[in-house]
Amino acid sequence: MRRPAAIAVAALALVVLVFLRVLANSSDAPDNAALAAAAAGHQAEEVTVQGQVTALLPDSVGSDGTHERFDVDFGGGLIVEIDHNTTLAARVPVTPGTTVLVHGQFEPDPGHPVIHYTHHATGTHPGGWIEVAGRRYQ
Repeated sequence: MRRPAAIAVAALALVVLVFLRVLANSSDAPDNAALAAAAAGHQAEEVTVQGQVTALLPDSVGSDGTHERFDVDFGGGLIVEIDHNTTLAARVPVTPGTTVLVHGQFEPDPGHPVIHYTHHATGTHPGGWIEVAGRRYQ
């Protein structure tokens, strides 16, 4: 009787581990609809989205470091500026037409929506990243 119970416990433990692994990687799946909803509702949101670079913008330099900036088309007419802190993370090699997967904080600034915090975690804010051709920059 003891052996079936041990097998059941082991099976349950395996299911829990798989479930936790799926949850841990869930932020890797793009959800452009969530970005569109956040933009429409003018709400800040942690997002993971995929789109195509449309324009490279000049770097910005401020008290929080240098930021690489570029625009990305996420579909449905939604173009968002990506502000990637190169003081905290490596520069992302993008050109117009590059497909990027982005995880960061969306801010719905009217007329100038932006995704930032695309670098490793700092302070209490979770980390983000930008992925190009299978390589992650964070």
